[in-house]
Amino acid sequence: MKEVNSLYVKIIPAFLLLILFSFVMIVKREDGFSEMTFSNQNKVEVKVEEILKSNEDRELVANESFKNRFVYIAFQKESEFTSYFIDKETGEEKEFLSYLKRGCEDAFLTKEHELLYLKYPKFLADALSGEEVVKTYQVLESELVIHYNHYVLDFTLPEAPFLRISYAEIQNYLDIPVEAVEEYENENGYTLDKNKKSIALTFDDGPSGEKTNQLVDILEQNKAHATFFMVGNRMEDGAAVIRNVLNKGNEIGSHSYAHKNMKRQKLEDVISGEETTKEIYRNITGQELIYTRPPYGNVTNSIKESLNTIFITWNIDTEDWLHRNKDYIVNHIMEHVSDGDIILMHDIYDTTIEAVAEVLPKLYAEGYQVVTISELANLKGISLEEHSLYRSLKEVQ
Repeated sequence: MKEVNSLYVKIIPAFLLLILFSFVMIVKREDGFSEMTFSNQNKVEVKVEEILKSNEDRELVANESFKNRFVYIAFQKESEFTSYFIDKETGEEKEFLSYLKRGCEDAFLTKEHELLYLKYPKFLADALSGEEVVKTYQVLESELVIHYNHYVLDFTLPEAPFLRISYAEIQNYLDIPVEAVEEYENENGYTLDKNKKSIALTFDDGPSGEKTNQLVDILEQNKAHATFFMVGNRMEDGAAVIRNVLNKGNEIGSHSYAHKNMKRQKLEDVISGEETTKEIYRNITGQELIYTRPPYGNVTNSIKESLNTIFITWNIDTEDWLHRNKDYIVNHIMEHVSDGDIILMHDIYDTTIEAVAEVLPKLYAEGYQVVTISELANLKGISLEEHSLYRSLKEVQ
């Protein structure tokens, strides 16, 4: 028994010393961690002050901690947006892409590329994808906004380009916690805005095989739609072209059965021709033709009263059939265009195709939406009525 007590006397002091030593080490470690934390916090504050001071000529739009990972600072001056990310662990300034998971940068950039081309016409998306472009990132509660600067274009845009990306699209690539909303819509270049200027491009005399298909491709690249007024006796041979026109969001109207002047025809022949054209179109598409453009714009009151259709002519004639000159067509449109116009061209001339490829980016830069007749009527709040003729679709006052 005396031996046991003697053992306790020896062990207990040693045990107490061990506990005391451990406590001292823990205290020292916590003090070191506190000093390190204070040091990093001080670095963050110093860096923030430096950034604020160097951007005194800009409007401060954000200065906040994001998910306790970094301090996010943003400025704006006119149309240029600038942002900074100060890491809260190190106090260092970092690029936003450094907060992606390892190996996810390519996937992130691919998603950005996909959404950029969904929102913008190809000519602009190409420019915003250039190597010289400077991107700045804006972090919001449920989305990331990318601003683009120093891109190269031949003309000035109506607003500085930017891209909104829902965190739901990129949360798997981010190394920071984000809140991804379940319901969202990606920005789409075909989404129409009633507050913007809008015009309708129209093309007569098709379908014209590959020329019509080329125009459809050019329209798609520019986030534009158009109305094609087609000749009935050409529809069956051009059935594949017709389907392509419709599949890309454009619309089709009748341009009579044989492109004859309606004023010089018997009324019964005009009616028969329109019914035949409608039947051919119905067999190809399963849809109904609701618009008619009389050849040469010639129509009588008796014809308007007899045909159950909406008559569409134009208020800007490019005379592309006469001039066959790309520059003339482009200049004529840009010099005369205004909100609500209906512009006449033909999808049977190479020079017209060249002109459309050049004029669409110019119209976009001037703030115009290029749409179908139906889309234009909807934007302007105009209810198109059968037996009536419309030369333009200016906004209802």
